[in-house]
Amino acid sequence: MATSDQSSGPKSIQQPTTGGSGPKQLPAAQPQRPQGAELLAELLQTQRQLTQAAHETRDLRAKLGRRSHQMQVLQHVSEILAATSKGGQVVSVVLDVLAQEFHCQRAVVWTLEDGGAGYVPKEGTGLARAEWSSLRLPAPNPFPETPLVLFQSQWLDPAGGSAILKSLQGTDEAPLYFIPFEHQLLLLGFAILAMPGGARRWEEEDLDSITILQRQAAISLYNAWLFRDLSEQRDTLQRQTLELERVNDALREADQLKSEFLALTSHELRTPLTGILGFTRLVMDGLYDDADEMRSMLQDSYTSGQHLLGLLNDILDLAKIESGKLEVHPEPFSLSVLLEEVKPIVEGYPRKPGVEVVWPDIQDIPEVLVDPNRLKQVLLNLLSNALKFTKVGFVAIEVERHPGMIALLVVDTGIGVSHDAQARLFQKFAQAEGGHSREFGGTGLGLVISKHMMEMMGGTISLSSAGLGKGSSLKITMPIA
Repeated sequence: MATSDQSSGPKSIQQPTTGGSGPKQLPAAQPQRPQGAELLAELLQTQRQLTQAAHETRDLRAKLGRRSHQMQVLQHVSEILAATSKGGQVVSVVLDVLAQEFHCQRAVVWTLEDGGAGYVPKEGTGLARAEWSSLRLPAPNPFPETPLVLFQSQWLDPAGGSAILKSLQGTDEAPLYFIPFEHQLLLLGFAILAMPGGARRWEEEDLDSITILQRQAAISLYNAWLFRDLSEQRDTLQRQTLELERVNDALREADQLKSEFLALTSHELRTPLTGILGFTRLVMDGLYDDADEMRSMLQDSYTSGQHLLGLLNDILDLAKIESGKLEVHPEPFSLSVLLEEVKPIVEGYPRKPGVEVVWPDIQDIPEVLVDPNRLKQVLLNLLSNALKFTKVGFVAIEVERHPGMIALLVVDTGIGVSHDAQARLFQKFAQAEGGHSREFGGTGLGLVISKHMMEMMGGTISLSSAGLGKGSSLKITMPIA
């Protein structure tokens, strides 16, 4: 049974009473942000970050690819540079890498040359050879008018190269970049690049590659320089060795000739001396039939004495020449007078039967500047030799006039001189024929003394012969007074 306070229908809710006088309002509810908007903002932020990361990744891959490519190029270059010892090949390889990898418009590479006196352009690109080959720069500082750290890569100021680098800078006034090749505080060379775009900026990986390249180039240039220096020293040593061998051969030959000379001279001196003593003893012992025979013996003794005196004079003249004490006193003198003085002496020289002496007819020949006594000694020596070596035919004296000079020739139809002997005929102790069993006497000093005398008087002496058995011609020249 239901009670009076229970009902099956809804009950009304009673509002709570307060102690206030009037009714109290409830606070307004805050509007809630939809969760989808927050998610969208986060997605957009994440997308921007991913896009940025993708760009950075792409840039890093590009840089990594370029760095990898440059490392491969530098490795290949290092292999090439390590295999060459020639500075020209080093410069060519370096210039190719600079032009291709760094896209410079124009470039020139200089190296230290001329014993360190200056920098010479060795290779260029983007310019005609005539334009860059003349761009020589001084050493040790190629740009003395501009403050420049020579061992540091840097941009060149417009005034850095002054007018000499205008052709490299070009009409577009491209900025110039200086790359030194330094090793052990020595600037062995450098490259100057004309870069495109006008912007003075390098990527970090490019600067790293350039640093590696310039170190490799500097070491290779240094090695090439050392190799060239060693090659030059080797060539110098080879030349010196050959020269020493030649000098040793000449000394051995001179020693042999000197030995022959001493043996020959002792014989040559003994022969006239023996004649003098023999004829004198015959006269002293009265071993003659009459006065004419005695006079003939004395004449032979006198002739032997004259010959002995001539030999001794040759030896003394050679000693004066070697000590520098031989003197000449040139003065204007007439050749016709000289020949007149020489003629009777030569006519008295011994000769083979039928050998004729032909004298020139001198007319309108100017005076010559000579020492008359020394020229007379030379001419008598030449004529004596010609008569001694001529068995048949003639000995002729000829006179020729040349601009500023007079030539006197002694031409004979004698035994002649071989081509090998002509080269050494004016050396000390040398003669046309060697050996002790020679048919003709003499010390071999006459032509040597004559050569020195003619040179001291401002003249010359020379010999020409077609060979053995074809005669010879000795020519002396003298300046006109």
